[in-house]
Amino acid sequence: MADSGMLLNFDIGDAPLKKQVKFTGGRWRDRVHAQRSARKNREGPVGASDVNATPLSNDRRDRTVTETHHDYDERPTKRLKTFGDSSGRYDTNGTAARTGGNAPTRPGGITSRLFTSNPTPRTVFGEPAEETEPAKPSNAPLTNEAENFHALGLSWRIAQHLSSKLEMKAPTSIQKNTIPLLVKEDSDAFLQAETGSGKTLAYLLPIVQRIMALSCHEDGTSTGTKIHRDSGLFAIVLAPTRELCKQIAAVLDKVLRFAPWIVSTTVIGGESKKSEKARLRKGVNILIATPGRLADHLDNTKVLDVGTVRWLILDEGDRLMEMGFENELKSIVGKIREEKLKETNKEGVTLGALPQRRVTVLCSATMKMNVQKLGEISLQDAIHITASKSDNDANDTTETNDAVFSAPSQLKQTYVVVPGKLRLVTLIAFLKSAFARKGSVMKAIVFISCADSVDFHFELLRSSPSKSDDTSLIKDTVADAAYITSPANPNINLLKLHGSLQQPVRTATLASFQDSKDPCVLITTDIASRGLDVPAVELVIEYDPAFSVDDHVHRIGRTARAGRPGKAALFLQPGCEEGYIDLLKSATPLAPQSFDATLQKGFVTPITLPKSGDSTDPQTLTSDRQSPNSRAEALQLHLEQRLLASASASASEKEGNSSGNSNANNNHNNNNKSNKLLDAARQAFRSHVRAYATHVRDERVYFDITQLHLGHAAKSFALREAPGGIGGGPSRRTFKAGHHHQKQSSGGGGQKRSGGGGGDSDREDDGAAADEDAAKRMRMKMRAVMSAASEFNIG
Repeated sequence: MADSGMLLNFDIGDAPLKKQVKFTGGRWRDRVHAQRSARKNREGPVGASDVNATPLSNDRRDRTVTETHHDYDERPTKRLKTFGDSSGRYDTNGTAARTGGNAPTRPGGITSRLFTSNPTPRTVFGEPAEETEPAKPSNAPLTNEAENFHALGLSWRIAQHLSSKLEMKAPTSIQKNTIPLLVKEDSDAFLQAETGSGKTLAYLLPIVQRIMALSCHEDGTSTGTKIHRDSGLFAIVLAPTRELCKQIAAVLDKVLRFAPWIVSTTVIGGESKKSEKARLRKGVNILIATPGRLADHLDNTKVLDVGTVRWLILDEGDRLMEMGFENELKSIVGKIREEKLKETNKEGVTLGALPQRRVTVLCSATMKMNVQKLGEISLQDAIHITASKSDNDANDTTETNDAVFSAPSQLKQTYVVVPGKLRLVTLIAFLKSAFARKGSVMKAIVFISCADSVDFHFELLRSSPSKSDDTSLIKDTVADAAYITSPANPNINLLKLHGSLQQPVRTATLASFQDSKDPCVLITTDIASRGLDVPAVELVIEYDPAFSVDDHVHRIGRTARAGRPGKAALFLQPGCEEGYIDLLKSATPLAPQSFDATLQKGFVTPITLPKSGDSTDPQTLTSDRQSPNSRAEALQLHLEQRLLASASASASEKEGNSSGNSNANNNHNNNNKSNKLLDAARQAFRSHVRAYATHVRDERVYFDITQLHLGHAAKSFALREAPGGIGGGPSRRTFKAGHHHQKQSSGGGGQKRSGGGGGDSDREDDGAAADEDAAKRMRMKMRAVMSAASEFNIG
């Protein structure tokens, strides 16, 4: 039978047909990622129909994804989870409404993806070490009954005052080795000892003893010579920061309470020159100053006579050189040496009990090259004095150069390896666990790299109502803390301190921190890392690693002082930063700690939210799943939405003002305050990245700016994407107020594409080519960052 037809046989197999997936809305990159994920889930080769699954809409404002299959684990875009009320519960109904009622209702809602796409740490975390007996303090006063201040050459009057009024029964090791030499000899000295060991009294007590000897015998009887404030300037103490000058002056005032006729004062930057000149005109015996202000007075204040000066103390010599005071120090030392040494004062009193030459005492933690240079400028045949011994051979510096300045032996140190995205929630968890028990920690210090970041974290972690009245100096630097409180410590004070604050504000804030009877946390830059002595500080957190190992030692030295116990924690990111531990040489080893253990310990209990409006009832952040990790995700989303809400509020205000909406005008102040937090986050991120590029040259291998993930770093500032303008410097931030949000928005989008950061980088897909391109563009951006690294403010 003839048949011209054609018979075709198709074998489609036994597997059921899968419907085609169509993606609409969102960004082009999100749709491409979703298509790749869909292809992975299919069997067989990719057909032509897969390639043609093109988007049906290019509207970026509509991020809804239409899916014809029911695999909700592969979402091409991250939908925004909202909180339905002030208590922080998830608004699952709102999410379903945005997706047409088809959104899945999984327990806990949509996660913030904090625990995905994180680098794997190289550190091996073992079991937590058992509590052992605390090590014997290395900076505590001596316990030998024969060791007392009178045996060191001080008068009975001074020794009795130290014992009865200041409760100092015995000297420390550095005081034992320093005081006899400075009392009996007229040689220059180089003091080197660990933090909190009493170096300040080691050089102040000999000065007071020898000035007292002008008017009093050893038994306390009068010599017939009257010494008062107008008898002459006998000693000058130079310190690198204003806060350290204030602290030295406070210690000296306590010592001089038994001899009120000996007068001391300070001349520091930020104070009135007119009032300082008035005090100098009345007369002063011991002057404590910063180098810049003292050099100015030597040039312009004729009443300042240095002819009777016998002692020049250079405290924190390494910091003096690091802060660029070399020229001022050369000028000061030169002018003092040029002035002829007077054997009698203007009243004709013979100064025989004082040194017959000018004595220079240099105090420094290390023997670095800049300190050696300062020693060459100021010292002549100096005696090297340490806590263990004194060395009369000033030329033999081999052992000194190789010596490593260590932390107190009783200080317990840990380091926490935290991925960039989890840094903020881990810091809150760490503080929350520290204050979980009443009396466990009274005062803590958190060190951050730059002033902008200090401002942001203070505003983020504070409770909304101000703690002080509007006229107080500390109204913007002291507040009630949120998030870190606990049932045992419901009230915790939060303070901030950095060099951009005015001097009266800095002084009042530091005094509030020292005098506070409640638990408190001080967020600060390195301005508080040198010499400050707050006895009740039990915890130091280095949220941003120090710019050098020496700065790290001084930071942790704010705790475990004078034999008291203390704890210190260092935050590091996985990767190259973990190698930084090998550089930290200390008397006690650093124990590694996982961020997961910190979250488990800190988020066991609900998180207290900041107060809003006139509400006085505490509100807590809760989630459907009460695990610590879910609380961390809920907290991160809550913080991000605080910033996003500020942007929305600002946009609503702008639209309301343009249309004459009176309601928007009524909320003007609140919107500005909210938008201020978003701006602070963006500026803090930029300053943080610039600061990251300024580690000392030898340590940049551990803090490689090209390895810093900008998107993950932005997450630690509660930002969903990294803002632009990192390498532009201050000029990039000078724009008109009307164009503020537009420029911020365009900068953020550009950074998100070029930096490999933001929300896109958190997805787990096979976009290796796109990530490589992003990495190349990020390296180009980092070159701009390096060129602008000096433009940030570290206080």
